[in-house]
Amino acid sequence: MQAVLTKSLCATAFALAAACAHAEGVSIYALLDASIAGTNISGSGTTANKTEFVTGGYAPNFIGVTGEKSLEAGVTGGFKLEQGFLLSQPASGNSRFAFGDDSLFNRRAYLYIKGPFGTGAIGTQSNIAFDSVLLGDARFGSNYGSSLAAVVISGGLGTIDNNAVSYTSPTLSGFTVSASYVPETATVRGGTRMAGSYGAGPLKATVAYYRTDVIGETETRSGSVVGATYKIGDFDVKGMYVKQKTSTYDALTTVGFGGAYFATAKLTFDAGVYRSADSGTDYKMDTVGAGVQYKFVKDLTAYAQYANVKNNGSTSTPFNFAPPTLLTGSITTGQTANTFNVGLLYSFF
Repeated sequence: MQAVLTKSLCATAFALAAACAHAEGVSIYALLDASIAGTNISGSGTTANKTEFVTGGYAPNFIGVTGEKSLEAGVTGGFKLEQGFLLSQPASGNSRFAFGDDSLFNRRAYLYIKGPFGTGAIGTQSNIAFDSVLLGDARFGSNYGSSLAAVVISGGLGTIDNNAVSYTSPTLSGFTVSASYVPETATVRGGTRMAGSYGAGPLKATVAYYRTDVIGETETRSGSVVGATYKIGDFDVKGMYVKQKTSTYDALTTVGFGGAYFATAKLTFDAGVYRSADSGTDYKMDTVGAGVQYKFVKDLTAYAQYANVKNNGSTSTPFNFAPPTLLTGSITTGQTANTFNVGLLYSFF
């Protein structure tokens, strides 16, 4: 019954998107990532090898509908509906809904109004603190070999805020300020996020703070993010620092450095090194990742990437941020996970 229901909801989302594509002021967009990943886990007397199909080696999969209409006095109103999904049924039996909750339009479902005063939005939308992480991540927040496994899975930073109210100021002299409030839901007692960003010339920088009270957890999830990108010719040099507190970790820190080289309009290389640690629990994870992307036709990119993740502590750590796969999502003391991933990324915007 659950499978029939979720398939029906997906079909409804896609049918609505197709119908809206022809409406005035309304358009559809999508991002699709299909790949093959081969992973070897070794160390501590344990070895595991899997080669499998993965939805989203680099990026999440979703389809969305957006609409916008001019009102008056320079004010515009609009909406966005976005659905995340898998390109295959995971062997674990988890829901077909991925990259968001098990619901219709699980990634975005909000109304907004914007004008000279800035932009206000209400509904399910991106977590602005997570957006700050993406700006400073050297590997664009790849699902293999980036900061996301530690920051989101271990650190508990949500990628999406349900039922949120947010405001983003106009950009003045390169500076933008954002804030959002998450009221009480079935899973959280409430939460706040604040972020500031600067972008002018070769420099882009961001700082953010978040706080979430999760029902059933004794400690508040909170954290701060600092990230920056500096452009030097064809290179983007990136750095980030994230400090987080959860019910498990008092001071989980993640530091990352690296960048991207735009060799041509079609060819890009990226690389990053990351260390995540919490002294109180002996959590120590070291990650090295590198990738190459080649856009061989418009909007269609082929990629290959390699990730090496080692657990140097006594607490289990995640080794990827990909959707459910055939492998366990964590490695134990002394274990190393090596993943080679090749795929296609199609963007329709």
